[in-house]
Amino acid sequence: MLTFELVTPEGVKFTEEAYEVLLPTPNGQIGILPHHMPLVTLAVPGVIGIRRRADDPDSRIEHFATGGGFVEVDGKRLRLLADTAEHAEDIDELRAKEALERAQELQQTAEDHVALADATALIERNLARLKVTEIKRRHNRM
Repeated sequence: MLTFELVTPEGVKFTEEAYEVLLPTPNGQIGILPHHMPLVTLAVPGVIGIRRRADDPDSRIEHFATGGGFVEVDGKRLRLLADTAEHAEDIDELRAKEALERAQELQQTAEDHVALADATALIERNLARLKVTEIKRRHNRM
């Protein structure tokens, strides 16, 4: 097993044993299993998936939306220091849609590169939140 620690500026969001953790990186989604080679990489806004046991089906994977951060793996422990992280159960889909619309408006009216980058980051975060709600809805139908 692998100890997965998910830490945000607000505190520890998750710290438990897991068989596999799926993370969004700049080069795509990666899977971390026990005894993974040491690794330090960036996490980008997207979906984190946690499979607690090897025989857990995909429908039992626990999901978080993340705003990105830094990943450190040493083979026994995986630590993600994330800007933001929300568990699937804590995401209000309607509020995420409204936040996405506001971020898209900010992007359209951005007057400089900083405002554009901030709006784009908000869009990416809210798209990740909505993707997690979609995954949750699909798994609830099963």
